[in-house]
Amino acid sequence: MSCLLDLYYDFIKANNFSPRKGIEETLEYIENGHNVIFKAPTGYGKTTITAILANAVAQGCGDFASRVIHVLPFRAIVQDLYLKLEDYAKRKVLKTSNIGAQDMDYHDSPYFMRKVNVTTLDTFVLNLFKIPAVEFKQVFQDYGSHFEFPRAMIYSSIVLFDEFHLLGEEGKSLTASLAALEALKEAGVPIIVMSATIDEGLEEILMNSLGKDTKIVYPRNFNIDREITVDFLDDEEKVLEVAERKLKEGKRVLITYNTRIGAIEAYKKLKDKGLTPLLVHSKFNRRDRTEKVKKIVSKEAKLVVSTQIIEAGIDTTFDVLITEEAPSHNLIQRAGRVARYGGKGEVYIFPFSGKVYDEKEVKMTSEMVKREKTINEKILLKRNYKDQIRYTLLHDLGIIDGSIFMSSRTVRELLEKVCSITRDVSIILGFPPGAEKPEEAIPLTEEEAKRIIQQKGSSAYVYGTNYKGGYIKLDSCLELEFLKYDILGVRIDGYNSEIGGVL
Repeated sequence: MSCLLDLYYDFIKANNFSPRKGIEETLEYIENGHNVIFKAPTGYGKTTITAILANAVAQGCGDFASRVIHVLPFRAIVQDLYLKLEDYAKRKVLKTSNIGAQDMDYHDSPYFMRKVNVTTLDTFVLNLFKIPAVEFKQVFQDYGSHFEFPRAMIYSSIVLFDEFHLLGEEGKSLTASLAALEALKEAGVPIIVMSATIDEGLEEILMNSLGKDTKIVYPRNFNIDREITVDFLDDEEKVLEVAERKLKEGKRVLITYNTRIGAIEAYKKLKDKGLTPLLVHSKFNRRDRTEKVKKIVSKEAKLVVSTQIIEAGIDTTFDVLITEEAPSHNLIQRAGRVARYGGKGEVYIFPFSGKVYDEKEVKMTSEMVKREKTINEKILLKRNYKDQIRYTLLHDLGIIDGSIFMSSRTVRELLEKVCSITRDVSIILGFPPGAEKPEEAIPLTEEEAKRIIQQKGSSAYVYGTNYKGGYIKLDSCLELEFLKYDILGVRIDGYNSEIGGVL
């Protein structure tokens, strides 16, 4: 009997879970030396794999890895998984409490030394390609870095890339992910790539990076007793009407918009009606974001208004989804929050605002939903990812990884040229009045930060313990300019724990 399968059966027995054939296959392939693309349906329980691998490295099961690194696209879902694994450890179904999270907010595993590490793509890629995230500033101030250490930890790990469809939505994040996969494959690091929405185009790209020996696991025998109805609303005004009616029926309701502005406006209108919605999007600080995720996961929040941040990783269920029209990948993920563990659910789709997503793809998705009368893998469109890959960046990262002569200085020079290797838009911290710590700040895009500086001048600069003043070049990479002058971020007009940052 397989060592990993023994641990899996013990785990599902302790948690009263049903066995999943796809998880069994994935564990067997990993134990036999294969990398895996795991196309798990929403609600399948794929993060159970992380718990099993954590028990394996803690108990010395097999010799495939010494630690686990679980890579996710968003900080919010890093924290959700981290808390879930900590709960497993407290209940003793996880055989180690040596768990760490590392991202812009959490810093308890800076070099991935823990047995189990949960991290963002940004942090993972910086650590892999010779600029440890925790030493980012020092590198740009000519102090060098200890890049060999996190790389050694990575190369003795098993690495899981979760919600990979989101990493494929931007050119740089897709490119950096593929560069990481190729580097890990060359070093013989076991890899699992997971998502419910890996279309044929993304699967082809992944197979090219991971090699012909890679196994694809696509569970087709997964049947939850789940019945979903789908209806289209004529206009956005009916959103509030449907939400209020369903709440009165005792249903738990999720409303999802493609833009933050749309979500905030809906939130305010629902408040005006005397309802108590919870709003979640990307412009909340760590404390409030963590608290909101807890309320969503615990089902304390009965009415949630969200952007796409709800689509991945947050393990909870709703009775009703009211969503803006969106591409198939996003719509499948959103619908995956409805009747997630079985039962009856309702989905209502309101008209596309014309923002964020490609209108042609959105309309094709809606036509397929109307034809199929459902939202599942049958509506998943094939995308062309090859046009998104930045081949020069992919080549440069491969050279940096493969050459012993390439140091953090080389990566610094690359960053000075491209600004960010993982994002099409780099992130700047926005500090509300009176806030002084990074955990009190919200993420801003470079464009948002530059607009604030242009409007307010030098008074917009956040204090910096060593900042002595100086001209900031707004036509260059702002993130790197700030590092140069020891500036932490920019001031924003205000912050509200209910609606987030005020820009």
